[in-house]
Amino acid sequence: MVGLVIASHGHLAEELVSTAAQIVGQLPKVATCSVQPGSSAEDVKTQIREAVSAVDDGDGVIVLADLIGGSPCTQSLSLCRQARLEVVTGVNLPMLIKANALRSAPARVSLEELAHELTAYGQRNITCATDVLRAKSPAA
Repeated sequence: MVGLVIASHGHLAEELVSTAAQIVGQLPKVATCSVQPGSSAEDVKTQIREAVSAVDDGDGVIVLADLIGGSPCTQSLSLCRQARLEVVTGVNLPMLIKANALRSAPARVSLEELAHELTAYGQRNITCATDVLRAKSPAA
């Protein structure tokens, strides 16, 4: 099973995992990495490396990071040569729930394909919900 590391500033990672677990149940092979103010780049890299090691059972790991260019992203990218790792930024709740479902689906896809599928899925789930409401409302 592909491992997942959710990496973010503050406590976003833990809260995303906790919320996803409320919806779909416990998420196996998931670790979090929370970057606190004042953390050094080396501290963040060490924390991410340990999280990746904890969830990697040989199928690789996807790091879902909060911001492109932020410490969780850049330090994850610095580990790509040392581990079978894909980094996807802009993590959101639908993306995390989908990642959990896809990595345990019977039709296995490559780690890279999974990363691209999650990117597209996360983007599709960002919408202006009031536009959906307006489209369903009768014209005045």
